Amino acid sequence: MNILNFDNNLLVSINHALIGHYSILDSILEAIASYTVYVLPVLLLALWFIAPKKREALFLAFFAAFLAWLIITKLIVPSIWLRARPDLALLGVKEVIFHRPSYSFPSDHATLLFGLSFGLFAFDWKKAGWWFLAFAIVVSLARVAVGVHFPLDILGGIASAAIGVWIVNLLKKPILAYIYKPIVWVLKKIKLA
Repeated sequence: MNILNFDNNLLVSINHALIGHYSILDSILEAIASYTVYVLPVLLLALWFIAPKKREALFLAFFAAFLAWLIITKLIVPSIWLRARPDLALLGVKEVIFHRPSYSFPSDHATLLFGLSFGLFAFDWKKAGWWFLAFAIVVSLARVAVGVHFPLDILGGIASAAIGVWIVNLLKKPILAYIYKPIVWVLKKIKLA
């Protein structure tokens, strides 16, 4: 059995195990898969004000996640491999949400959420890193369960996130000097930092 067949079978197994048994569980997984990512900006903004001593770590983690999402998943990976979203009818997957036909590898959600969690670990805010890691796992599992991503898409997102954090860690000093500090200077002038 090749890796893509295994990936298809794993998607079907997760979907059949979690979807279609209880409508409340279907609704919860749909909400997690579709809407929790919109909580992220509010959460990051709240953390900016709640933990001023951790702003550098939060900024670097966000920068790494954004870099991974914007550069790696949007520019680099599509030039290597374009993988369509799961064909729910073909795979026999129980559909909970409709997702417009697009490419699924790597997962944007996984890239962004794992990028934040890995970044928080890398830049010394481990307590927040654990919370974001749990959030990333739950959202990623929900997105596979509802059939909008293959498990391999999630692994691709995790790899993209790790690469983004690695790059930002290498460039940490210039990022802090030439991007973070000017932004904070402006934010202090308008009483937001």
